[in-house]
Amino acid sequence: MKIKAVIRKPLLMGLWENYPRTWKFLIDLGIFFKYKTLNVNKLPEKIKLPCSNSLYVNPKENRGRALLIGNGVTQKRLSNFWANSVNKLKPDLVIDVGVNYGECIFSAIYPSNTAIYGIEANSSLFEYINRSKEEHPNKSQINIINAIASDTDGDEKVFFIDKHWSGTSSATYIPSHNLIEKVSVKSVKIDSLLSGQRSFRNVLFKVDVEGYETLVLKGMTNLFINSESIVGFIEFNSEYIEKLGVSVDDFLNFIKEYFLIYVYREDDRLIEATHLQFIDLQNLFGTSYIHTDLILIKNETITKITDQNTN
Repeated sequence: MKIKAVIRKPLLMGLWENYPRTWKFLIDLGIFFKYKTLNVNKLPEKIKLPCSNSLYVNPKENRGRALLIGNGVTQKRLSNFWANSVNKLKPDLVIDVGVNYGECIFSAIYPSNTAIYGIEANSSLFEYINRSKEEHPNKSQINIINAIASDTDGDEKVFFIDKHWSGTSSATYIPSHNLIEKVSVKSVKIDSLLSGQRSFRNVLFKVDVEGYETLVLKGMTNLFINSESIVGFIEFNSEYIEKLGVSVDDFLNFIKEYFLIYVYREDDRLIEATHLQFIDLQNLFGTSYIHTDLILIKNETITKITDQNTN
């Protein structure tokens, strides 16, 4: 029997990008059912995550409101993956590129020796990120940087803040609706950020930057080469990768130089896809457009992660 992979949320992405008023109505409906009010002054800003850590959000912004509805979880697969990886890998370096409100980076308690970095380009979220950080048990180990992670340092990059849904803010493309704020943000190369620091054995990272993943990963190659065990979770959106002017096959071939690649099948178990090219993934998913999650694995971590079931 053929095993099908699963596409992650393209329908919802199209809804909030192309029909923002409809999406806002649905979010408002969820808020009203949960809190019995639409008065933002009566909505909480603080969420208690499943791990008991605090997450602060803006109740006026749609992704913040979605996090309120979901008790701090809008990407269950990522949340389960992150908790499982922290527990099994015991990373001494954690990197979250595309922090947003911090649903990922603040969702776990880390070992006392872990260096923790979060990179977020949207400065309007920092009020909430910093409040969450201040209440986190590992707050002294957490460094949050306002920048665009890339393959260069100090360049001024154009960043499009999606004022309708902060999760689709991007340095790659302009969403089709007009709720956009254009800002300039400096780039940072993660290899440069870590230059001169101690070597790291076990690394856990997440990259979710709406198609900019190629440049982020190219700025991490020294880390990939010099670390013994690495587990990464990246968003894979074939349309956004191509909008950056990058061939999807070139992107896949690049990450294959450093990692084994896994994708999720329908039951949320992982299957290896290292040998596949873009056309093979299109056949596996049954569509020309692919928006899903990839798990990247280096070396001995393979047995620690691929046995997970994220149901």
